[in-house]
Order: sequence, then C-alpha cells, then structure tokens
Amino acid sequence: MSLKKQTFSAIIWTFLDTVFTKGITLFASVVLARTLGPEDFGIIGMITIFIAIGTTLTDSGLASSLIRSQEADEKDYSTVFFTNVGISLVIYLILFLSAPFIAKFYNQEILVSVVRVYGLSFVVSALSAVQLAIHTKNMQFKKLMRYSLPANIIGVATGIFMANKGFGVWSIIGMYLTTQIINSILLWIFSDWKPHLYFSKAKLKKHFDFGNKLMLSSLLNTFFDNIYSVLIGKFFSVRQLGFYDRAKVFNNYPVTILTTIISKVTYPLLSNIQEEKERIARTYKQILQFTFFITAPLMIGLAAASEPLVELLLGKEWLTSAFFFKILCFSSMLYPIHAFNINILKVYGRSDLFLKLEIIKKVIIVLGVIVSFSFGIYALLWASVVTSFVALLINTYYSSDMIHYKTFHQLRDMLPTLVYALLSGITIAAVIHFLDDYSILLKLFLAALTGIIVYFVLNKLFSNPPYIYTEQLLKNRFSR
Repeated sequence: MSLKKQTFSAIIWTFLDTVFTKGITLFASVVLARTLGPEDFGIIGMITIFIAIGTTLTDSGLASSLIRSQEADEKDYSTVFFTNVGISLVIYLILFLSAPFIAKFYNQEILVSVVRVYGLSFVVSALSAVQLAIHTKNMQFKKLMRYSLPANIIGVATGIFMANKGFGVWSIIGMYLTTQIINSILLWIFSDWKPHLYFSKAKLKKHFDFGNKLMLSSLLNTFFDNIYSVLIGKFFSVRQLGFYDRAKVFNNYPVTILTTIISKVTYPLLSNIQEEKERIARTYKQILQFTFFITAPLMIGLAAASEPLVELLLGKEWLTSAFFFKILCFSSMLYPIHAFNINILKVYGRSDLFLKLEIIKKVIIVLGVIVSFSFGIYALLWASVVTSFVALLINTYYSSDMIHYKTFHQLRDMLPTLVYALLSGITIAAVIHFLDDYSILLKLFLAALTGIIVYFVLNKLFSNPPYIYTEQLLKNRFSR
C-alpha cells in the first residue's frame, strides 16, 4: 500500500475509532449526568490531575520512542514492557499511600477509597502499552478500533447499570476501569507480540534518553491542563467543579477526536518521510490548513449553541456549565494545531526543545492564572483562551524553522478560515436568538444548517485553499 493510501486509511480508521469510542463515552456521560448530580462528577474532577500524572509517569515517554525508532526489535519491546509495568506498580503504591493527604487537601474523606481504586488503571494500561505502541507504529488503526469499541461498550454498560443501582460516584469509576481492563485483555489476546524474559539497560537508556524529555513535557502539560480543576475544587464548591468537569468533558469530545487523529496519524506518517524536507513541508501545510478548516467552525459553532445544547443533553440543572463550555471551546480550538506542531519536534528527535517549549508555555499559564484568579472563575477560564493563542505562537515559531514554513505564513493561511468560522458562529447565535420560542431540537437543527451553509458558501465564494483541496480530494476519491 502506498504511503498516501496508508495515510488515508489510517485517518479513516482513527476517525471512526475515536468517534465511536468517544461517542459511546459521551452517551454515557449524558445518561450518568441525568442520573447522578454535579457533586459526583466534582469528586472525580478532584482526582483527575493525580490519575493523569500517574498515567504519564507510567509511560515515561517510552512508547513514543518505540513508535519513532525505525530499528526497534524484540529486545526493545520487552525492555520497555517490563519497565512500564515496574514503574506502574511503584506509582500506584505512592498514590495508595498519598490518598489520605489528597482527601485532606480537598476535605473530602471519600477520596481515600476513590483514589486507591481509580489508581489501579496505571497497572492495567501499562500491561498493554507496548502492544498499543506496536499497532500505532505500524498504523494498524483498524485493529485498534476492533479492541477499543467493544471495551467501551462493555464499560459504558457497566457504568450505567451501577448508576441505576445507586452506586453514585463509583459508577463512573466502574465504567472507566472496566473499559481499561477489557481493552488490555483484547490487546493481549489478539496482538502478535508477547513479552519475552529480556531486559537491556542499553535499550532502556536509548529510549529513556528520548522519552524522558517527552515525559517531563507531558507532566507539565498534564499538571497545567488540570490546574483549573485543582483551583476550582480547592477554592470553589464541589458543585462548581462538577459543572466545570462536565463542560470540559463535552468540550473534549470534538477536540479529542481531531487531536487524536492528528497526533496518532501524523507522527508515524511524518517519521516515515522525515528525510524529505520539501515533502514534509508540503504535507505539513496541507494538514495544518485542513485541520483548522474543520476545527474552527466546529468549536465556534458549538460555543454559539452552548446553552440550548447543554439544556437538551443534560437538562436545566446543568445550564451553569454552558458558559464554561462556551469559553473552553475557544480555548481548545487550537489544540489540534498544537499537537501537530509538537509532532514536528518529536519527528526530528528534538525532545530537548519540546521540553524547553513546554516550560516556557507553562510559565505563561502561571502568569495568566495569577493575573486572573482574583477576578473569579470566568476570568480564570478566559485567561486559558489567551494562553492557548500565545502557545500557538511559541510552537509555530520553533517548528517553522525545521520545515521552512514561518509563523506569519501559518497564521496568514489560517486567517480566512477563522473569519468565515466566526461569521458562521454569529449566524448560529442569531438564529437561536430569533427562534427562542421554538423547541430546542428545531432551534439547534436550523441554526446548525444555516451556519454550515454560510460557512461553505463563504469558503466556496472566496476559494479558500483548504476548501478547494478538500473538494478535490473528495472528488478524486468518489469518482473512482
């Protein structure tokens, strides 16, 4: 299979996998939100940062090193496997012992048992991390979908069943752990690779030298991605954190789909052509423009329709989260672009620069938090929008030198798409406003239809390059 066909196939299967698995999880979130209260989700929001940090430490960037390495063999895989499992056990033990202190920090006694049970996910994910890396390295995303889809279905069914039986916050934990366990079991059963009793210090050093900087970068990312949850959980109410947590989850659904596709597909793709400078620059530009062509109108449209959307999915009790959701849409609109730029650094082995950039960006986030925190929770979230844009400038500045595509040119190429997306979003908000007395479903349908028409007419009328490219790609694909 040619690289172009392999890439197209990878994008399709990654898209389907992410849409279906995240869609099932989103469905569960809607059902659970209508069964449970904001407080239950607030409890989970309090420990998200600890689970995310533990997961990052467990991987240690070794999986990314395996994917990048073109000469990885059985010795590499087994060494990374035993390292990951060993680290996961140590991390879980630390979390287990830290649980009482976490509960005391938030003044929530239930967190002791919640943290200790939820933390088991570290060990479960470590057991199948290498199998997952091998499938990703070989761009076998169709197989990954075959494993993740049934795992998510079983996990969601478990969570909904537990919620209906009155398990409260434990139904959320049951859903997550069941999904993780089933997915790992399927990867073990159907993967061709199994670990051998082999461990090499030299192999570990090679992968750790590359992965440790990615790990430190990921730790910084993880901490600052969840810093808002920590601040809201500590200084505001559990209920407010529950509203924020649901807004973030619903915001993450479209963002995760796009970011996952960009990260999982472009990393092995660009790694395969890393020596062809002109080709990688051309590929970068097309993917950048196409990604923003999809992301900008989607997130701006969701922001414009946030109130009726939240009321339809979760009910009036959750309307407070609608404004959180609106701000987060603007903040996360650039996340897929961030992921793509970061992949450029990883492809060229610049994990040192990767870490340096993360430190710079986190300093900016800290400054944003310090300036905005005293003005309340909404100012805190609007600060994340500003820091997201500043982070884009920093990412593109360094990655542009490697592919000869300057920051100014990237922003210039994205500007028309942003303008058309904003006009589309204004149209959606206007339709919702003028149809205020109509049913929620009708308002959303007409607003979405009008916004889509406006967006595509503007792109067609002014011949926006990503629109022309997408139109030609689809014509070539379906004319065969």
